Amino acid sequence: MPFKKIDVKEILEEELKDEYFKSNYEQIKKEYELIEQIVRIRKLKKISQVELAKKACVSQQAVSRLEREKHIPKIDTLMKIVDGLGLKLTLTER
Repeated sequence: MPFKKIDVKEILEEELKDEYFKSNYEQIKKEYELIEQIVRIRKLKKISQVELAKKACVSQQAVSRLEREKHIPKIDTLMKIVDGLGLKLTLTER
């Protein structure tokens, strides 16, 4: 049985018309963008997940779960990972 093609962009466009969906989507999108930045920087610095876990005093599994976007960590774990990368998390007004 052949698979039916799904146009994800079209579905997303339709769903984004719903304000509740749009609000939640935008929040989650920000979380995933932050995770993508963390992964990109870890790879740029050529630091393995194991090395980052040691520097951050967290388990390698915690780093892996974050990077596979399977789990949004608690703020203290996120800060340890950010510190382990030698980064500083700053907030700015939009």
